Amino acid sequence: MVKQRRMIVPMGIVVVILLSYAKFSHALLMIKSGRIRSSSRIHLFRGAQTQYDVKPHNEQQQRWSSGGSFFRIPTAKLDFIRNGFGDQVDLSPPFPYPIDMMMPPTTDNKRDNDWPDRLILRHLEDEDIISILPEIVREFGSLSIPTTNSPEQPGNALSTKIENFLFSLTVLIGLTQRVERRKKGYLFADARPDHNVVCLVERIPKDSSNRSDNDDGKTTILYTEQIIGIAELSWQPPNPSVNAPPFVLPYFVKQLICNIGGADPVGYVSNVLVWKSRRGRGYSHVLMAALEGIAKLWQCDDVRLHVDAGEHSGRIARDLYWNLGYGGVPDRGATTKDGTVGYEWMGPCLAHQGLYLVDGVPLLYLRKSLKQ
Repeated sequence: MVKQRRMIVPMGIVVVILLSYAKFSHALLMIKSGRIRSSSRIHLFRGAQTQYDVKPHNEQQQRWSSGGSFFRIPTAKLDFIRNGFGDQVDLSPPFPYPIDMMMPPTTDNKRDNDWPDRLILRHLEDEDIISILPEIVREFGSLSIPTTNSPEQPGNALSTKIENFLFSLTVLIGLTQRVERRKKGYLFADARPDHNVVCLVERIPKDSSNRSDNDDGKTTILYTEQIIGIAELSWQPPNPSVNAPPFVLPYFVKQLICNIGGADPVGYVSNVLVWKSRRGRGYSHVLMAALEGIAKLWQCDDVRLHVDAGEHSGRIARDLYWNLGYGGVPDRGATTKDGTVGYEWMGPCLAHQGLYLVDGVPLLYLRKSLKQ
């Protein structure tokens, strides 16, 4: 009897944790989904809902993609990062990692003046969280709702403030957990690396009025550095019907979930965001290259992600992933009464692109093999 109680108590704790996680995730999805406001921000800290670079015009793309560079980013450097940072043998990426930008062909465009001379890839730190929180809330919270001509309803302002507060609190807790989990994974030998949130930083030279002259007559150029994008890689169960949770789960819990389905955790891309003022510069390619490079350091065979299946809202992100070599994981669910499998009733194209309904939201589940 005592043995049975000892076995029941731990299993009960695990069940409670899993049920609580499921309820909270569903509640969070309801808060951020169109059931309350707008479906454009439903997956932050749950999947790879992505705000990427706006696709440039062909003329501009040709201009910035010539001479062995992609939007002034050396393509050789991107390949080096994507392949695991060269001869790097440590599980930890060599951060901070600089990427020197190539000079533009001309300087007659005013837009060239605010282009950085260097990009820097590094980990998210505790002191960064507060500075990036407003950008995240603006992009995915109630502040991103466009104004309409409809009259203001009583209580809308209060509900917006409450929603932004709860959303900000969720992001704050989630990012803090991720920073701590990343540090633990690299500092302790018995802990597996997990939840790497990568920051992309621009280094821009200040104007001449902010340069200082040394005693030897030489001028020191001063720089400003600013985070302009984030992305995350973590271990997650390979379940296309479930998004990553907003909070960090211990690795043994992920293994327990995987054991039920007879699989192992896989590398999972999520929370990819480029600041709105910095889109159209190819920065999403840098973030994705960094995540794939880290996945190779972790010895991942492939990486997975969810992406918006909306015809218009997810078009840019889907095009990016497909161009990077990601493909759909087709639904192999039970055969329906009419003989179709999974979502084939919506057409063979969608069925083979990996369409799934995640908490009632249509998403594509994509994967990319990292094997040479």
